[in-house]
Amino acid sequence: MKKFFAFIVSPKRNQFVYLIVLAYLGLLSGYLLWHRMWFSPDHFFLAGIVAAMFLGGTLQFLKDWVPFILLFLGYESMRGLAPILNSNVHIYELINADKWLFGYIPTIRLQEILYRPGSPQWYDFLAILFYTLHFVVPFTSAFFFWLVNKKFFKEFTVALIILSFAGFITYVLYPAMPPWMASERGYIPHLVKVMDATVVYKGQSLALPTIYKLFRGNEVAAMPSLHAAYALLVFLFFVRYYKKRGLLLLPYVLGVWFSVVYLGEHYVIDVIFGALYAALIFALVVNKELIFSKLASLNPLSYRPKRLT
Repeated sequence: MKKFFAFIVSPKRNQFVYLIVLAYLGLLSGYLLWHRMWFSPDHFFLAGIVAAMFLGGTLQFLKDWVPFILLFLGYESMRGLAPILNSNVHIYELINADKWLFGYIPTIRLQEILYRPGSPQWYDFLAILFYTLHFVVPFTSAFFFWLVNKKFFKEFTVALIILSFAGFITYVLYPAMPPWMASERGYIPHLVKVMDATVVYKGQSLALPTIYKLFRGNEVAAMPSLHAAYALLVFLFFVRYYKKRGLLLLPYVLGVWFSVVYLGEHYVIDVIFGALYAALIFALVVNKELIFSKLASLNPLSYRPKRLT
């Protein structure tokens, strides 16, 4: 009995509870993904409330998460406005950039080597899994930081919001056609939208209610790749928190980058710019105090002459 009580009040107990909560979120997201459902932010918020109730921190969860979720949903709701605000879709710059970098279009070459029509391979499903973790990993990471370090949680969520809106602004200024659409319209040789061709082999689809049914999508949002950007942002924060152990997430990042190219969703140049966006915003958020102090020192209004004696 004494050993059980000691476990309940010990730090190991908190770690055990955290593992249970994170496993619950992981299993729930896996179930939804298998049944062709995105684990969208509104679904995650509801699941997070249940997890917070289990932890006894529901009010704190609502206080910390409601602003973040509302801002993120605000970005998602505006995403569909980008092609309306600017219909000048860019096509050839991305194609030529990949050709300049590699001498060919990597998506087409990868599918020539790996894709088997009518016979999905294990790596097709793995690539789709990496792709569909787009919301799952960032939001689960945010929940993890919320559990273990509120400062990291605030910095991570701020960086994620800034990154998302930076992507939206770019989509308005520079709408860009993804490889699968360029292929459908004859701008590049034939390639397969692997996700659509493979998803029929997954479990029976669910039709859970979601606010995303009210949102309009944006099919010309290739540049930058937020899939690539989110993955790198998660990686950078975990490396910052866990140091060398954070490098264990590197295969996830590389898996996402490979998947978005192989599946025909993005060009390599989109991935490069997505990574640059993430790295820059990470550096700005993490070093915000230093940056603000430097800017304040450059403000002539903040200059106070020394008093003569």
